[in-house]
Amino acid sequence: MTVFAEEWAATYGSPYLVVEDDGPTGDAELVEDGAEFRCHSPVIDGAAPQLAFVDGVRRGEAALYQVDDTTGAVARAVAGGHACGAVVVDNGHPEFGANRVLRIVICGSGVKLELPAIAGGWQWKPVSIANTAPDAPLHELQIRMREEEGRLAEELCGDGYLVIVDGPLTFVRSRRDLPVVGYIKTHQRMLLPAEMHRKITTLGVGQRSSIFRLGADRYSCYLRVGNGFGGGPWHGIVRLEVPQSAGLADTVRVVDLVAAIVPRYAGVAHCDPRAPQNLQPVGALEKHLRHLLGNGGLAVRAVRAAVHTLEAGGSS
Repeated sequence: MTVFAEEWAATYGSPYLVVEDDGPTGDAELVEDGAEFRCHSPVIDGAAPQLAFVDGVRRGEAALYQVDDTTGAVARAVAGGHACGAVVVDNGHPEFGANRVLRIVICGSGVKLELPAIAGGWQWKPVSIANTAPDAPLHELQIRMREEEGRLAEELCGDGYLVIVDGPLTFVRSRRDLPVVGYIKTHQRMLLPAEMHRKITTLGVGQRSSIFRLGADRYSCYLRVGNGFGGGPWHGIVRLEVPQSAGLADTVRVVDLVAAIVPRYAGVAHCDPRAPQNLQPVGALEKHLRHLLGNGGLAVRAVRAAVHTLEAGGSS
């Protein structure tokens, strides 16, 4: 028996959550190398492409309740913010690119809640959703962040960048034939048959697996971006997603580029508790975006000041 200590910090959970006894989901099929699972070792042929790493952060800052004085009905809301941005790499030099920051108050039960602006630049866009579930406003905040990531990714693709989105391609919809890659750090399901699933752990650093079709609109493969000391067989393994609409030949070209380039940006353990899967540009971008969201304590104070202004009759 061999024992491993996962290198991800326990507060982030495990990157490998697959229950192998459940078996494969049945919606994946190899489309490369016939029916044989192989490990590919791509190399860059020519100049490296322009890269863009896209990610977002969100922060719920205050839970709110709006009570109808006549009926007593309660509508739940959350005030918070989300930000998304990019690290672009031109000629090998990473730097922060475009970013977008939005403060928002999301209210459920079909109710609209408007908060007055507060000195210091604090203001919130009001949004209403029909859902009455207590966690619906916070879930909506997450969705809006991911939608903004998708829009930014599509724009950067249109500008000629090979875009790597931190997470699946769920919200990259309108221009799916562009060179965009989803980068998934955690594994929750067995996608391939058990004998192929076990072979994924034989990947070396910079090697990718054979490409497989995943559902009706994506190609996918596995990639090992880095190694560690005693971190277990799945240490450093991520999964890539590419839109099927790009075609298999272009998919091979794109994932080969990613496999050849991305390991050089692998996270470093003493700097990032999710290394090596959490890439250095993404880790830096997360910190940058949280800074742009502003101080969390001041954000909470601003929301409470806005609510106090409403109670005092300072806003209708």
